[in-house]
Amino acid sequence: MILRTSHSSPFGRKVKLLAIHCGLMGRIHVEPANTRNPDDSFHTQNPLGKIPVLVLDSGVCIFDSHVICEYLDSLNQGTKLFPQGPERWGALTLAALSDGLMEASLLQVYEKRYRPENKQFEGWIKMQANKVSNGLEVLENNIPQIE
Repeated sequence: MILRTSHSSPFGRKVKLLAIHCGLMGRIHVEPANTRNPDDSFHTQNPLGKIPVLVLDSGVCIFDSHVICEYLDSLNQGTKLFPQGPERWGALTLAALSDGLMEASLLQVYEKRYRPENKQFEGWIKMQANKVSNGLEVLENNIPQIE
């Protein structure tokens, strides 16, 4: 399998951490994806132009990070991170919270990196920062127990 990502992507790191947890990293070759280069084959692998993308040995491409993590967890012979039954909903909610934290963090970075300074919206940045603070507070008060 080929994981197309960038070294700075928190979503790519999430996938790599899950692959390590599942003992699957040895089956995955990591290749950089250049989201700014329209000629990078990555854009045909994910028409949304978002990373990461997992290219299966069959050539099928799986995206986004949550779907990739579910796929890799399905190959996991050990303890599932996305269990079946009533525990599944808590695990999926934790995954959604984690994704939301990363998205809100990235939106702050993008606002400052890509928008001209005179067009940056402090209210937007503050709203995203509040999402991160609120999410981290929930995590801190409900530390997940992983076997």
